[in-house]
Amino acid sequence: MTKTHFVKRITQPDYGELYQFYEVDKATREETPVDPFDAGLLLMAVEEELPEILTITSKRGADASGYYMGEKFIVLKGSKFAVSTTAKCPKNYVRLREKLVLEGLLIPLHNQLFLLEDYVFDNAVIAMGTVVGGWGKGPHGWKAESVR
Repeated sequence: MTKTHFVKRITQPDYGELYQFYEVDKATREETPVDPFDAGLLLMAVEEELPEILTITSKRGADASGYYMGEKFIVLKGSKFAVSTTAKCPKNYVRLREKLVLEGLLIPLHNQLFLLEDYVFDNAVIAMGTVVGGWGKGPHGWKAESVR
């Protein structure tokens, strides 16, 4: 005894268009209303666990947000990088900032550099140094976003 499923569109005066799910027995042609979730017709969307958003700010104008993705660190679009670098900023951070500018991912905006797309860094230390334009001793500069 095989059953098939179908949907009827119903116009209800108070609620507008509604949909009723049915199961039809092929042998008897009997229609039985079913819950689409119980029948496996619709699956509940499983929410992905959202990563913890971390932020970093500096007196020189950096104001960025990001999160860990495994060993990598993602800086979110809309983050603001310090417009300049310190004298002690490692050359690889300077080159990475230049690369982002040349690729059009980092643009000047009101004495800051604005990130136009999420960017994946190899780790949080490189992300921090690139964002603040200076030396970073560790990922401790990234702080959990405060609840507002």
